[in-house]
Amino acid sequence: MVIRPARDDDAPALREIFNEAVQDALATFDTEPVSLDEQRRRLAAAAAEARQPILVAELRGWAVGWITIQQYDLRRHMEDVGEVTVFVQRSFRKYGVGRQLMQAVQKEAQRLGYRKLIGHVLAENQDSLRLCRATGWREVGCHLQHALRDGPPRDVVVVECLLPGA
Repeated sequence: MVIRPARDDDAPALREIFNEAVQDALATFDTEPVSLDEQRRRLAAAAAEARQPILVAELRGWAVGWITIQQYDLRRHMEDVGEVTVFVQRSFRKYGVGRQLMQAVQKEAQRLGYRKLIGHVLAENQDSLRLCRATGWREVGCHLQHALRDGPPRDVVVVECLLPGA
């Protein structure tokens, strides 16, 4: 497997992977699938902002997962904190794709000058919480009844990763 920066021609595969996550209702707070045009806009925005990359896990020419760093907070003193989201194609979960993406994004974030990464995980998403723990992240708290999606409000676990040298 190769982890590489996203390219324009990745848009259909990344859209498919993201829309699976929307259907599964565990890895994103979004409730609507994205269009191909919207996915292309996301790729263009990442290409225009070097500190907010999208990395793709490619296996035998197929994109099987992706991860991104977004700006966590617009305030000046928070510019070295990024927020990470990761998505893995349903049929490739539990094969180490997420782990390799998390390790790659931590290296990339350090290279880009981040000191810390954070994430928000639905409390019932035990697979994502295990992935975070396995890649050096720690749970720092829980927002109770935080995410409104498909029924009653859901709890969200806040995770963080302090990068080497921070």
